[in-house]
Amino acid sequence: MATHNWKFDFATSEPKRTVVDPPGFSGLRDVASKNQGNRGPVVDNELLKVKKAWDVALAPGKQLPMQAFMLWMSGNSVQIFSVAITAMLMFSPIRALMSMSQVFERYETPSPVKVSFMDSKLALPKVTFVALQLLTILFGMYKLNAMGLLPTSHSDWLAFMDPKAPLEYAA
Repeated sequence: MATHNWKFDFATSEPKRTVVDPPGFSGLRDVASKNQGNRGPVVDNELLKVKKAWDVALAPGKQLPMQAFMLWMSGNSVQIFSVAITAMLMFSPIRALMSMSQVFERYETPSPVKVSFMDSKLALPKVTFVALQLLTILFGMYKLNAMGLLPTSHSDWLAFMDPKAPLEYAA
């Protein structure tokens, strides 16, 4: 039985290379020498804020397919589950629209000069956010109509109509 003697010499600065580096690999010394003169890529905070604002603005649109599936699964009959799902679908966008200024406040850039809404970089993300929230409310309105809870026919308003007065009586 042969025993292997392992010997590591840490005194030498350059280890022997027996394995070739893979294609595209740059040695560690090359990377270190490149980064000493450069502090890294310049980050534009304004661009990052606008991109993050777009992410927030498009988030309600990403939820629409799941909400449509939930509406379909709850059915069109008037039951507590379908009414609760529809109520959640109607009130969540209203709450989001009421707190829109707080949602986009962190992405605003403080400016000494008052900037109009249309000149703001966040005007289009805010309009998109509002449009997607209104689309969610329209989903809820469609569901309410499908359940028969919206007064859309003449018979829904009979309680508010005066009865017709007969023109003549037969005796």
